[in-house]
Amino acid sequence: MVNATVIEALFSHLTFFFALVARPSPSRKLFFLPIFCANIWLLLCVPLPEGSTKTARFRGYGLAFRIATASDFILLTDVQNDLRLQNDNRRIPSASLGARMLWVVRLLTAHRGVGWTYEPTARLPRRSENLSRWAFVVYKISWAVYYYILSDLLQVLLQWNLAVVKGESYGTETVGWLLARTTFIAYLVEINVSLNLPYNVVAAVSVFLGLTEAREWPALFGYWSDGYTVGRFWGRVWHQNLRRIVTVHSKFILKNIFSLTSGTSLAWHVQLYAAFAISGLVHLAGDYIALGDWTTGGSMRFFVLQAMAITFEDIVINLASRIGFGRTTRLSKFVGYMWVLGWFIWSVPGWTRPWAIVSLGQVDVHQSVILRICQKVLRLENWLF
Repeated sequence: MVNATVIEALFSHLTFFFALVARPSPSRKLFFLPIFCANIWLLLCVPLPEGSTKTARFRGYGLAFRIATASDFILLTDVQNDLRLQNDNRRIPSASLGARMLWVVRLLTAHRGVGWTYEPTARLPRRSENLSRWAFVVYKISWAVYYYILSDLLQVLLQWNLAVVKGESYGTETVGWLLARTTFIAYLVEINVSLNLPYNVVAAVSVFLGLTEAREWPALFGYWSDGYTVGRFWGRVWHQNLRRIVTVHSKFILKNIFSLTSGTSLAWHVQLYAAFAISGLVHLAGDYIALGDWTTGGSMRFFVLQAMAITFEDIVINLASRIGFGRTTRLSKFVGYMWVLGWFIWSVPGWTRPWAIVSLGQVDVHQSVILRICQKVLRLENWLF
């Protein structure tokens, strides 16, 4: 059997790297074909070893993200002419091979475009500008420890969710229904923790070794207090790892397929739905690897619903502005928080429930070490679970 690791290294990673190192030319776009074919083959034909649903999902996300990034950097963007490091006035196409290779390494490791002219500065949290090198390292290690503990404690809620999936109920019919749906939000927290833990570790190690500076590592997620609309939640609170690929491709769809010009309400909504549909496709790849087919998962439905919720918000906010309620107040924020919470309690289970169902057949996937230790120390072996 063909070695999947070798195929991935040669026809995905290395091909992509040299596609970006190559000087601009029309033939550079030919690099995309082997990258696309290799990643589609890995997605559709290469089974993963037995493991957790989460591992499989993230593998699928990674393959789809790589295809989308290759499409952006090879097909849609003349990277060496259009993309620049901040405060870097070099003409990369005329640079030496070694200089171009180092430039590409920085491009491929630029998390969310930080340090580049396309960085979405307004969408990223504040940087740790005032921290010294060692203070930053300690700060990030502290956050890594926090996320490690949170990851373990989160398993309690995930175990509760699995009990819900098994059909166990809690409280009265109404309260039980609400609690049951609320447990599915644990998977959003799990994604947050799963990304934040390695991010903080890598940030600490990179700055400790002097490879990067503290200002290159803004927080991965925004402030929860900014999430008083669904639009602000996805645009400011949630991670912006997919922002570039969804923005570039949705703008391409807007201009080349619908022949619309940016700046109108119609164009904004077309780009909105295109962006969430692209995000849905990326997550659909994770569903496919984790669940074994394209229809069981709820990613596409979930992300299209988010665009619909933002459209609804847009209508309500515009109407409120017309009748004199355009100013953001504490009351309007409180109403917004309740709306966002209620929206996710309703919409998230359709996305995460299939993952939970598959997890039922996996042994010891959701086990809290801290909970088990407390049970043994306090002799509460039958407490909670």
